[in-house]
Amino acid sequence: MSLLINVFQMKKKQIASLFIGMSAVLGAILFTMFIIPKSEPGNQLIMGLSVIRVFIGIFFLGLLLINVGAILFITVNLGSWQKEFERKVIGYFLDHQAVVMIGLYGVFILTGAFLLLIIPPIIRPLTFLQPVSTRLGGFLGWIFLASLLLIVLLRLLAAEMKINEPVVARLDEILILVGLFLVVFVLYAHFAALIGWINKTKYSFWDLLAGQFLQGKLYLTNPPYTHDLTLYEGNWYVPMPPLPAILMMPLAYLIGAENISTSYLSMVFSAINGVLVFLILRQINDRQWIQISKRGIFLLVIIFLFGTPHLWVGISGRGWYVSQILTVLFLALATYSALRSWPAWLIGTFIAIAMIARPNSLMTWPFVFAISMQILKENQGKIDLKHVFHWSIETVPPIVIAVIGLLTYNYLRFENVLDFGYTTVNAGPDIVKNVQTWGVFSPHFILNNLKVMFFRMPRINLSSQWPLEPSTTGMSVFLTTPPLIYLFHRYPKQWWIIGAWVAVLFNITLLSFYHNTGAHQFGYRYILDMLVPLITMLAVGLGRKIPWHFIVLVLASIIINMYGADWFMNG
Repeated sequence: MSLLINVFQMKKKQIASLFIGMSAVLGAILFTMFIIPKSEPGNQLIMGLSVIRVFIGIFFLGLLLINVGAILFITVNLGSWQKEFERKVIGYFLDHQAVVMIGLYGVFILTGAFLLLIIPPIIRPLTFLQPVSTRLGGFLGWIFLASLLLIVLLRLLAAEMKINEPVVARLDEILILVGLFLVVFVLYAHFAALIGWINKTKYSFWDLLAGQFLQGKLYLTNPPYTHDLTLYEGNWYVPMPPLPAILMMPLAYLIGAENISTSYLSMVFSAINGVLVFLILRQINDRQWIQISKRGIFLLVIIFLFGTPHLWVGISGRGWYVSQILTVLFLALATYSALRSWPAWLIGTFIAIAMIARPNSLMTWPFVFAISMQILKENQGKIDLKHVFHWSIETVPPIVIAVIGLLTYNYLRFENVLDFGYTTVNAGPDIVKNVQTWGVFSPHFILNNLKVMFFRMPRINLSSQWPLEPSTTGMSVFLTTPPLIYLFHRYPKQWWIIGAWVAVLFNITLLSFYHNTGAHQFGYRYILDMLVPLITMLAVGLGRKIPWHFIVLVLASIIINMYGADWFMNG
């Protein structure tokens, strides 16, 4: 310990002086900006500041003086007692590095989250933050910057002394995940504001239904809109499975159903999806099933979030689209839990929960099954029928419970376990006619579904506000997400790869029989049901070196989907 302290003390103090000096300068600027504006008349205690601002200012000034004192302590030689004090401080840091870093990371994350949340327009649905933001914005901004500088300083010094603390490495991972979540949420929210998609709650459904569930009702009372609702015995029902409403019930109880913003809530779920896809790709990479750089992983996450229909579906907040975002979330959780070798019953539970949003989620079961078998083979050298049977059986109970729950829900609403309400839904006449004539699933729809899924193109209309007018019934997945053309290559014969393609094939087959292509949409939104295995397959052929033409296609997909989101919301 004494040797490490001596090494620490021998390091040039210029590094510490630079970082602490930067913190002091930023603090002085932000403190000045904090005290200059006057509080409202009648609420001024001293120097034109309110009571709350005076207390915050005193605390701010106290920390700033400590910062300045630290600079003087480092730069001025105060004798032997100074060196002894330095030894104690350094010794404390070396003995409690994990605790110190956890505290600093916690402060950094919390203040960073607050600063991101108070950026307009995000603060609009978080009205309780408005008075706090005006009082604490500058102060917490300095705390955020100071904690960042201190983290960097301590990490540099620890690296020079070759101190390897596992907790710090774990904190770095948490920081990346939290940062990814916050950045995605902010970008989604600001893009929604940019195209004017703020506080538009028409066709939300789920917030209203959550409030009704709390009252013991399965229908909507006097709904403000009835499109895509089903009328049965004088009551309007939401035909889709109820997972979003179930998840919103605690919020409806705490703040009231009328105060729920399904759009912002959908953006939260969308940001979580981005984090989960990142974790899935990193886990597959760690298992050496793919050979891809960190840059490549982030690039695939960007494609997932901004280069597919996930973008416009995620910011919408309308009933059908929230269901799809939640489906992706729980299918991603099932995939990640399989990669982490979590219990089979838990993997089955995530599949089952996804089914309560979209029952066709069961088609992803082969993917998580194959992942688990691949891991089992690598760990034990072989796979026998006993392992296959036991793993499969463990996933069945939650799935059976989900199926029974959905059938019971149908019976309680329409007195028919197989009736989801689609045959009498108040929707577009063509969709209703298709269901009533051919049924919800029929071979009659195969050709049209496949045409839309893979070949449908936009219409060129140079005299329109939208020179490229997308087809409202959907468009080719390769047009809206060009990087998907990289899926066409040879794959190694591995369990998890076969499982991924089986899941994709099952989804495509089932969706090709479905009675509509996704109705009014941009691109083909049902691709979200199989997007997680597709992204992992894209990673297989990417490799460590990212081709420049792949990056060009990524940029093109982002531009296409931003254009499409604007068209869908405003066209």
